[in-house]
Amino acid sequence: MFLDFYKAKAFGLDISDYSIEIISLSGSLEKPKLLALGRAILEPGIVGNGKVLQKEKLEAVLEELIKKPKFCKIKTKKFIFALPESKTFIHFFKFPEALEKEKAKKEIEFQAIHNFPFPLKELYFDFEVKNKEVLLVAVQKDIVDDYLEIFKNLKLQPIALEIESLSLARSSTENKEETILIADIGARTTNFSIFDKNRLKLSISIDIAGNKFTQSLSEKLNVSFQEAENLKKEIGLDPEKREGKVFLILQKEIQEIISEIKKIEDYFQKKEQKAIEKIILAGGSAILPRLAVYLAENLEKSILIGDPWGKINIDILRKKEYFEKALEISPILYSTVIGSALRGLVKNPAEAGINLLPK
Repeated sequence: MFLDFYKAKAFGLDISDYSIEIISLSGSLEKPKLLALGRAILEPGIVGNGKVLQKEKLEAVLEELIKKPKFCKIKTKKFIFALPESKTFIHFFKFPEALEKEKAKKEIEFQAIHNFPFPLKELYFDFEVKNKEVLLVAVQKDIVDDYLEIFKNLKLQPIALEIESLSLARSSTENKEETILIADIGARTTNFSIFDKNRLKLSISIDIAGNKFTQSLSEKLNVSFQEAENLKKEIGLDPEKREGKVFLILQKEIQEIISEIKKIEDYFQKKEQKAIEKIILAGGSAILPRLAVYLAENLEKSILIGDPWGKINIDILRKKEYFEKALEISPILYSTVIGSALRGLVKNPAEAGINLLPK
């Protein structure tokens, strides 16, 4: 039993301003199987804009969730953590030629110094190189160190710290050859990530997302924030309901997202001479009624809502003791954490991509 505890695959962990999600998988990348999952809602002020504000409270919630997830048990201390995209810095560049190892290292440090808004000594960074193309990612040390302190207190063992967009791509994309835009529409921000042949090519965030949608409805309809939230979820972009008032207000907000997508595609097409073939929606706001239809009509693109369950054997949720609770699960809320858990299935997850864990 003791040996099994440490042999279990690393689970996935995702912490946002509003919630914590954990997922444990077994099997392989080709045949993953759900073992356990859980979600806890965080009180406002525990995490803000990706930064830990109240360590003791976050530690308590995380400890309880790992001890008592919604389904089954977490049987390992090892995990993969998806860092908030809004707190990471991403830079893409090309080596001018094939460089020796030492020269390549100096060029990467030069790029980090001149493209990130903090001194190198205040950052953890990592990079990937493919065909002279470099993906360079960094995060502030104090952001990571706060999380690491909590993990240490709980005797948890982080194997890798990656960025949300990479986790999302792992759980959301099927055809590795396509050029795909993932639009992760969360509560506070919308993150846009372009993947071409399964490689991250561009990442941009804007402060237009679910909370702003709700705030606009609350102000313009003169209703409480909670009532506006309910209207958003029930009506979304359906022009036939509530005399189209909710639709018209949300439409204005969504048009800003559409405008951003068009700018991103125009930039990418000029830079890479490639068009976006498909858009995948992720994040809690992605499931607003008729949002996918509205985006498809305005962008004239194939729009899909990400289905993280599509890759995973979820037979455990069909068991009699779990079935009723399983119906309450919104799979899209677990898209990022499933991607992290999938990384935990590879032979050496620490080396399977960007890893911002201090060396």
